[in-house]
Amino acid sequence: MIIQILLIIGLLFCLFYAFLQRRKSGLVSWTISATSIAGIAFVSFPDFTTALAHFLGVGRGADLIMYCWIVISLAISVSLQFKILQLQEIATELARALALQAPRQSHLPESMPTPQQADR
Repeated sequence: MIIQILLIIGLLFCLFYAFLQRRKSGLVSWTISATSIAGIAFVSFPDFTTALAHFLGVGRGADLIMYCWIVISLAISVSLQFKILQLQEIATELARALALQAPRQSHLPESMPTPQQADR
């Protein structure tokens, strides 16, 4: 009973966080909300989880939740990987643009003239 209360409180915090994130990212907010509500239902009615697991061909409700958690975790990992790659490409483009706007002076010895000085 105590674990159910603790889990529901944690899931309510997740639901509150999803509510706060609704303007920044609707998809993330919706996903967190749906997962939190499903989690609250599964924690509140564990027999329903077991019945659903049997209907889907899984032995126990806990196993069903674990399988769902694995799929969700993998989907999030793949999504984050694509986001990281996209951000790396943006950072590369920005670095190239900055490099073209303000080229660095080469580190030539003082005795060697720079190309600008040689043209004079």
